[in-house]
Amino acid sequence: MTATRVHGVMDAEQYDQLIRSIVPCQPALLSTIIDYLSPDSRNILELGCGTGILTGMVRDACPDAAITGIDLSPEMLDMTSAKPGLGGVRFLAQDLRDPWPAERYDAIITSLCLHHVLPAERVTVARRAARVLIPGGRFICGDIFGAEHAWEEQVLREVWCRGMRRGGAPDEVITGMIAQREKHMPTFTTVSWFRDMLTGSGFARAMVPFTSGFVGLVVGFAPEG
Repeated sequence: MTATRVHGVMDAEQYDQLIRSIVPCQPALLSTIIDYLSPDSRNILELGCGTGILTGMVRDACPDAAITGIDLSPEMLDMTSAKPGLGGVRFLAQDLRDPWPAERYDAIITSLCLHHVLPAERVTVARRAARVLIPGGRFICGDIFGAEHAWEEQVLREVWCRGMRRGGAPDEVITGMIAQREKHMPTFTTVSWFRDMLTGSGFARAMVPFTSGFVGLVVGFAPEG
């Protein structure tokens, strides 16, 4: 086992096994990210690529694209680089808040990652993405968000717990995930806040094509030129 604890409840080696239990809508989220990724994309940056679950789907959807994956965890990147089908993908062990490779990108994608940084840092990431995307490029962000109202938070937590149990998550993992959410509540933003933030950070348009419980997908479209 590694010293890395993901969400404080699992080791990096357990991530692929448990992520669908703790985020029951993950397959639908990732499929929708791919739906909004243009198959003509030639240069793609993934922020927080983790163990490469989404990276592999991007490679299948855009087999000729140059793909760069950034993640803070060397342990996760070791697992990712060993997976078949990801040869040629450039993986960088770094914080997503550090400078990215100085290139222009057709798409910048991220899944279940940006809630780990502060709201002001999410704004910085969005502004940087808007600057380095090609005209009409897309920033595709699937993430964990806060509920619009306190009563919704309680209902969604109950639904989330049932979904995790149905998916086979151990009780200690469920308890740990609820504790993690409670800990980070002050820094969660709503999906509508994130959408509006994108249009205030250099994107011409933004939309929310997918939500399920606390999970949402926001797509920002860079100006055409």
